[in-house]
Amino acid sequence: MGLSAVSTKPASRTLRRVLLTATTAALTCAAALLAQASTAAAPTPQTPAPAPQTAAPTTKITTPTTPTVPLQVPPANFDLEARSNQVLAHLSAVIRYYRTAVTPIQKVGEPTDALYREEAVSDAKLIAAYAFQSGIAEAKLLAAYQKQQPDTPNAAPSDGKQPPVGEAQKLQTTLIGVNKRTEDLKTQQKTLEDQLQSAKSAEIPTLRAQIEQVQGALQLNVAMSDALSKIVSMSDTQGQAGLAGDIEQLSRTAPELTDPKSKVVPAPLENLSAARSAGVSSQATVLFQLLSTRRDIDQWTQETDALHAQALALRTPVTDTLRGTIRKGQDLSQQAADGTIAPPPAAPSAIPAVKLTAAQAQAAQAAAAAAGLAQLKQTRATFDSITATFKVLSDAAVPLSQEIITLEQSRANLVAWRLAVDSEYHSVMRSLLLRILVIAIALGALFIIGEVWRRATSRYVHDLRRRRQFLGMRRIVIGFLSGLVLILGFVNQFNSLATFAGFITAGIAVGLQTILLSVAAYFFIIGRYGVRVGDRITVAGVTGDVIEVGLVRFYVMELAGNGLELQTTGRVAVFSNAILFQAGTPLYKQMPGTDYAWHELTVKLQDSADYRHAAKVLLGGVEKIYAGYKQLIEQQHRNVQAGVDAAIDAPTVESRVLLVDGGLQLLVRFPVEIRDASLVTQQVSEALIALIQGDEAVKQAVAAAPVIKAAVKG
Repeated sequence: MGLSAVSTKPASRTLRRVLLTATTAALTCAAALLAQASTAAAPTPQTPAPAPQTAAPTTKITTPTTPTVPLQVPPANFDLEARSNQVLAHLSAVIRYYRTAVTPIQKVGEPTDALYREEAVSDAKLIAAYAFQSGIAEAKLLAAYQKQQPDTPNAAPSDGKQPPVGEAQKLQTTLIGVNKRTEDLKTQQKTLEDQLQSAKSAEIPTLRAQIEQVQGALQLNVAMSDALSKIVSMSDTQGQAGLAGDIEQLSRTAPELTDPKSKVVPAPLENLSAARSAGVSSQATVLFQLLSTRRDIDQWTQETDALHAQALALRTPVTDTLRGTIRKGQDLSQQAADGTIAPPPAAPSAIPAVKLTAAQAQAAQAAAAAAGLAQLKQTRATFDSITATFKVLSDAAVPLSQEIITLEQSRANLVAWRLAVDSEYHSVMRSLLLRILVIAIALGALFIIGEVWRRATSRYVHDLRRRRQFLGMRRIVIGFLSGLVLILGFVNQFNSLATFAGFITAGIAVGLQTILLSVAAYFFIIGRYGVRVGDRITVAGVTGDVIEVGLVRFYVMELAGNGLELQTTGRVAVFSNAILFQAGTPLYKQMPGTDYAWHELTVKLQDSADYRHAAKVLLGGVEKIYAGYKQLIEQQHRNVQAGVDAAIDAPTVESRVLLVDGGLQLLVRFPVEIRDASLVTQQVSEALIALIQGDEAVKQAVAAAPVIKAAVKG
């Protein structure tokens, strides 16, 4: 009994001090980790504006070193192969998320939108850095587990692209052995060559045979060394194998994550204030851009949620294992505090106690102390294993927790950005609808003005020519103002259209030359001495009455006849207004305000008869017919005289007695109304026949029947 007490007290005190120290360190780390995890689980408050973000930690891919202290045995459901695939899938998703973050998604917005995007890019870089830190720690953890359980069925197999780590080490060891063997053979060859120089004649053949054997072996070793060197160098070039190698390859796809000097240059953001005062086309473009930005932010938010769920699922096994490790440490600490780890007392013996000598007592005390120290070392080894496991697990869990927190902050930033874009979208939408409403009101007002103009012209302007002029002017004015309203409503940046308008103008001038000439000629046609509906004109050998005058062409109802009486042919001739500018195609029309033409009466007279009396009688007959419509002709002349500055002789009946081939000829010119030309011609013909038959002297003087024809054809 006394021996047990003596041997237990020093060991118990030492053991308790060690256990309390280890327990304090473990509980401190566990408290920090659990506080970090609880912070990650807490919801992040939404902020209206992004806060400044700290710089992202540099992601440096290093070779994971396996802990020298054996780790605790992982849980039975901890599948190493599945865990490796989950880590790689998560890192691939993180890289895609980072690529999405650095891709510009907004072209127009407020200055705060640039802050939102900068915050989102910074968060994405932090998320990627934390994810790779966790992946490296995971690779270290899985490598340690795989080393402790090399034959477990859950070990991650080789993918076939590069040799496993064990095979590479074997090749390296073999290469070292071959190189050492090569050096030995070279030394042996040199020794044999030295012996050959001083050997006797009987020993020379034997030495030469040995040298040849050594040279053959040396050549074989050199060839083996070359082949192994190529394989080993290829293995070194390919880098690490397993999860660590895959993580390194993934990190190379985003080199800016490992470069602390790299910085994402933000895309220029057009100010939204200018868009609010822009035209309809510019505002519609901005509206669709904001709609696309809102859709991209929604998709980005969904990716953030998916990545957050993936990170939580990836952290759960680690935190469960970590909690189990902490419980083991707490249980072991509790056992140390209760003294249950002390060495067991000596087994009871049936032999009665005897008094030991001093040497025997000292030997028994030494044996008990040795047993206590062995138990203490075993407990310390268990604590070291728990501590190493805790460190490796916390190295993987802490970056994951930081990644989850950053993802929640990024989601809050995206939600605030989405609200800002919504506000901008509705603002531009209101401005666009207001501008469209103003354009509609302006066009409606122009339509009302045009309708009032048309009705007023039809009611108060009775002259058809003036009415058509006013209506044509109405179309031009209303069309011009409508086009001006549309241009000012849809376009406001005329500087950007200057070059485009120049090319368009040149193209129109060349391609639409005839149409432009027709439009220009239209203003001449509707001028003071222009063509109006109802005028009888002759153009390009066609005589007819104008039935319509358009902006680019006019229509003529064709007439044909013997010159005295023209009848419609049933055809309509269409002429371009540009015909006015053609030198070889003159256009003939009545003077403005006149509607009469000249006819000529020719009568051959006998020079042997009283031709003066006959000429006087025939002239009197024509004047008698002319007296019936003389006032209408004179009224038209007065109208023409009032509209022109030059003096024009009044139309009247004119007669001449001319000396022509074959004798004398009476020529009488008299005006007739165009619309009644055939009737007047008939009346003159009947009057002349009556005069000739009723007067014998006139009958004797007339050598041939009178002839009436138009002075000007058409």
